[in-house]
Amino acid sequence: MAGLVGIAALARVLARRRPRHGAPSASSEAPAPASDPAEELRRKLSATRATPDEPSESQDIAPPAEPTETLEERRSRVHAKAQEAIEAMQDPS
Repeated sequence: MAGLVGIAALARVLARRRPRHGAPSASSEAPAPASDPAEELRRKLSATRATPDEPSESQDIAPPAEPTETLEERRSRVHAKAQEAIEAMQDPS
């Protein structure tokens, strides 16, 4: 009995895999999505590229300011700050 039930189940699985000649296949006619997300993004991108009147983010960034101190001055300042931190950690209070 169990063998017959197994054979019947296998026959059903195989029948579902093979499309019938007269019936349309469900996989061949996939429903079209409501809207293509990739196409929508392409449309938005082309719309934003078409408006050159607005300044871009790269134009809003100011050029870096010239350093007011030399490299040696900065090194000595950082060194002094580090020495203060070391002394604060070594302080027993």
